This record gives sequence, structure tokens and C-alpha cells, in this order.
Amino acid sequence: MNLIKKHWFEISIGITYIVLLFIFPDKTSAAFMEGIVLLLKMLPVFICVVLFSGFLSIFLSPKTVQRLMGEETGIKGVIMGAAVGTLIVGPLWILFPLYKTFMNKGARMAVIGAMVGAFAIKTPWIPYAAGFLGWPFILVSVGLIMAYAVLEGYVIEKFMSKEKKNANSSES
Repeated sequence: MNLIKKHWFEISIGITYIVLLFIFPDKTSAAFMEGIVLLLKMLPVFICVVLFSGFLSIFLSPKTVQRLMGEETGIKGVIMGAAVGTLIVGPLWILFPLYKTFMNKGARMAVIGAMVGAFAIKTPWIPYAAGFLGWPFILVSVGLIMAYAVLEGYVIEKFMSKEKKNANSSES
């Protein structure tokens, strides 16, 4: 029963595919094959990120993470997290194991939230985008996204601290 609770989403998708296979066999088979092709294309990237997360998990000490991204870093750490978020490329969903590694090593929630929020900025693409949209547009856009990312980090941290308090009080 615990396994079903833990993997309810995956089980729901599987059941949905089975039902749709009977209703729309051709479309469901095509969708399934498209999903397999996408999985195979993403597998090398996913493996690299998982290996990188594992590497960081072993070689990056909690002290280092706490010094750069922990509670004591204040606004500087959150801004640094947003800056790091702009450097990360690839699909966001594949980076969640990396963010989890940082959290397990002591990164504060606001830093992780800022990283996720600033992910919308792709630093290598800024000159390319400026060529089409102009530097004023890009600079304002990047500034607003960075400000939003920092704010997002603090909001997430505030919300998660309330969640943690509620979870701790319900356990008592």
C-alpha cells in the first residue's frame, strides 16, 4: 500500500495508457513510441546529471555548501544562487537531483528557489537575443527575472518553513 501511495502518479499514467490503448490503439501506440524516443534522447543528459550529482554528493562537503549557500549567506547567497541559475543549461526537470543534493548538503531553500527562478535566463543566449530584441529590452528583462528569482527564493523559503513547522507539529 505504501508503494502505491509513493508512486500514485506513475501508476495513474500507466492505467491511463492502458485505458487509452483500448479506446485509441493507434494514437496511444504512437504516443508511447514518441515517449520512448524522447526518453532515449534524454537518457545521456539524465545520466550525466545524475553522475554529476553523485560526484557533488561525495566530493562537495556540507561545510562548503553551507558556506556558499547556507543560512548564514543572507541576500548574498540568494543572489549568488540566482546568478548560478542563469548559467545552467538544459531542461529544468533534469536538474532536480542536483538541487536535492545541494539541499541535503545544507543549502537554504531561498538559494534553491532563486536558482530555479533564474533558470529562465540563459546567459549564453543574451547577446543573441539582444540582436533581435535590443539591449534595453534584454537588460530590463534579465533584471526583472533576477529580481523575481530572488523574491521567489524568499517566498519559497517562507512557505517551506511553514510547511516544515506544520509537519513537525502534526508529528507531535
